[in-house]
Amino acid sequence: MQVAIVEPFYSGSHKTWVDALCTFLSEDCITFTLPGRHWKWRMGAGAIQLAQEVNQSSIQIDVFLVTDMLDVAVFKSLLLPQYRSVKIILYMHENQVVYPFQTSDSDKNRDLHYGLINYKSMLAADWVWFNSKFHRDIWFSELEVFLKLFPDAAFHVKEANRCRLKSKIIPLGIDTETIDSNRMDKDLTPSILWNHRWEHDKNPDLFFNTLMRLSDEGYTFDLYVTGEKYSKSPSVFSKAENQLERHIKHWGFVADRKTYYEILWRCNILPVTANQEFFGLSVLEAIYCGVQPLLPNRLSYSDLYAKLDVFYSSDDAFYDTLKGSVSNYKAHTYRSEVTNYGWKSVAKTYDKELIKVQQ
Repeated sequence: MQVAIVEPFYSGSHKTWVDALCTFLSEDCITFTLPGRHWKWRMGAGAIQLAQEVNQSSIQIDVFLVTDMLDVAVFKSLLLPQYRSVKIILYMHENQVVYPFQTSDSDKNRDLHYGLINYKSMLAADWVWFNSKFHRDIWFSELEVFLKLFPDAAFHVKEANRCRLKSKIIPLGIDTETIDSNRMDKDLTPSILWNHRWEHDKNPDLFFNTLMRLSDEGYTFDLYVTGEKYSKSPSVFSKAENQLERHIKHWGFVADRKTYYEILWRCNILPVTANQEFFGLSVLEAIYCGVQPLLPNRLSYSDLYAKLDVFYSSDDAFYDTLKGSVSNYKAHTYRSEVTNYGWKSVAKTYDKELIKVQQ
């Protein structure tokens, strides 16, 4: 079977997912990708360019596996006749209906358009895979609210609900063998990790303001900040880099996976403050490396890690719990709870479901 993976935003966790599938799936894979920048343009127009690349390839394709950054309806309409009957699986890493607005974002009408792209893509796809149960549940509940903003809402709500029947939950995986091969000893000093995108939806203000408060109060800790930085990163990063200088052991994006995993192994505390997360690959990798998480009791975390005693419910509780961890750190690992997410195991689920699509 030849699987064509189509990704208009080949960067970050999307890139990691594509590369892992090409490595671990039993099927033959070919990729059609665009660089991970200008995400609104990629969603709005990437399908045009990628459909043309598929048409020009003239290769045999049995299944398209595409992501939520693709306008599937436009993509499908532009394919040559020999490709239009090929089954399309839409993989939902995230969605634009639930994605939080920035407080400075005044062009709300334009932003609503990207939620409509996700909805139309779901209608055009043969199957819709979600990376977590939380994601699927919140997508369908919030999509109904979203569609009621528009004319003919009753019709569209009915259509959206029908799409639940063609949805499945297929998780992400992690490359446990590569991670294990770069194992390092833990730092003796409490070492705090930020390994998320430098964007507002990850709530860096709460994270860094809490650390600056702890620093001012005289607590000792080291800080490792990784994750991708974009052209308009929140201003708190610059402020924190200056005020937390004496704590910083690493600051900035790490392109090399070996170096990145070595940092994860060194760290021992992962305070997470995100306001949006549908799976959380960076959190999963860190937990596998023995980093102790401190997670908000919401989003995909309360779904994926429900059995772990690692949650906080308010900003004050976040501060109190993190202060306790820094002042009296006691090593505790939840690594054994996430070993089932290794790609060698997870890829078997993909293989099984891809065969079903062909039947």
